[in-house]
Amino acid sequence: MIGATAQAVARFLVSKSQLKKRTTYQETGDAVGWHHPTGRGIGPTLGELLSFCRDRNLPPLPLIVCEKGKFAPKPAALDYAAITFPGVSIEDLQRRIFDFDWSTVAEFTSPKFELPLGKPVWLTSFWGFTPESWGCIGFTEKRARDYFLRESNSDTALVAIYVTKGKGPLNMRGKVVGFYEITKQMGFVESFVAGDMLAKLEADKEARGNWKFSLKASRAWRVAEEDWKPVEEIFKESYSIDKARYIGVQGVLVTAEEAESLRSLMVYEVPVYGQTEKITSAITTFENAIKPSKAVYPATEPYWVGETDGPKHLYIMHLSGDVAAYLGRKPEEVEGKRIVKVGFSKSPLSRLKQIQAAYPDGSFKWEVLYPKEIPFDPPYPNAKVAIAGEDAMKKLLQDGGCASLGGEFYLADENYIGLAWGAGIYAAGKKLETS
Repeated sequence: MIGATAQAVARFLVSKSQLKKRTTYQETGDAVGWHHPTGRGIGPTLGELLSFCRDRNLPPLPLIVCEKGKFAPKPAALDYAAITFPGVSIEDLQRRIFDFDWSTVAEFTSPKFELPLGKPVWLTSFWGFTPESWGCIGFTEKRARDYFLRESNSDTALVAIYVTKGKGPLNMRGKVVGFYEITKQMGFVESFVAGDMLAKLEADKEARGNWKFSLKASRAWRVAEEDWKPVEEIFKESYSIDKARYIGVQGVLVTAEEAESLRSLMVYEVPVYGQTEKITSAITTFENAIKPSKAVYPATEPYWVGETDGPKHLYIMHLSGDVAAYLGRKPEEVEGKRIVKVGFSKSPLSRLKQIQAAYPDGSFKWEVLYPKEIPFDPPYPNAKVAIAGEDAMKKLLQDGGCASLGGEFYLADENYIGLAWGAGIYAAGKKLETS
């Protein structure tokens, strides 16, 4: 196998070889949007390509990349040629490259970087994931943006976002946490980013002046926290530590196999800065989420969110903070009680974030109380089973005299919360046995 960057280099070199022309390190770097203006650092990628050619018994394509003003590559490449092809001059090797029919090498002529809907899929890194205030992907160099547009060759592209391992929220570092749908609409970063975020950029010496050349995002999806996975686990070929800087600066097209693996990730759509269209908060697979036809819109209640049927967890959440102040009651009236919400979801942590998003930022925060540890695989196969558990939790709270606060919200005595959880687990288990 060969990485996406090496494939992009190969396609450029094939186009030069068809004209029977050599090229330079700088020209090669420019063609693929390399992060250094003279092509410095592209050597390992050329080495990867040389190894691929050797293993496939192909002419050594990278040997037409020459030092500026010369007809030969750098000494390291010449040493490789002397060892691999003893007694053959560099000129003869270059003639072999020019005369070879590169259309027979599928990896160089037919890149397969698309999801079934035909959108190319890229990988890049951010310092976090806040589409509501950051509505674009940005490039420090114009040529990097131009490379993205040229290689995407589509009205929109999908970009997987992982959080850098050295900066960003600790629990997100190194994880694939979201996706953008990127358009061809160009502009400077200030056109697509909220004012408070711009102020932070200006105050950060490391960030100031970066990402001037941007492309507008049209949609965004957050990966359910239970499905956050290390970037190297999903993108085994496209990501490596030595490519991390390049990926952050330029982005890389991912392989067909890697794109395929994204289809089953559970996601939900989130607002993008500057977006005017309605979104659906349904928790569903990424494959379903990116379809042009959207799911049913949420109801008007600020805490309502939907999701497609499938495996489910039961949960109980509670609202941390001064309960008496929140409800406008005397402290003695709420002593030993919590505001709770009972329900079920494919992703309790994602559901929690959706509910919290309906509240202004402050001292009151929703937290998952049960289950204490969320198992990776949901224990119930569908909503029908989970509803039995939810109904049992509601019934126990109601029978226990816990005050209903509307919908699935209750002011519950501490003792009854644990009992409700046990009742829900038991009822869902019995329903599962008879299903």
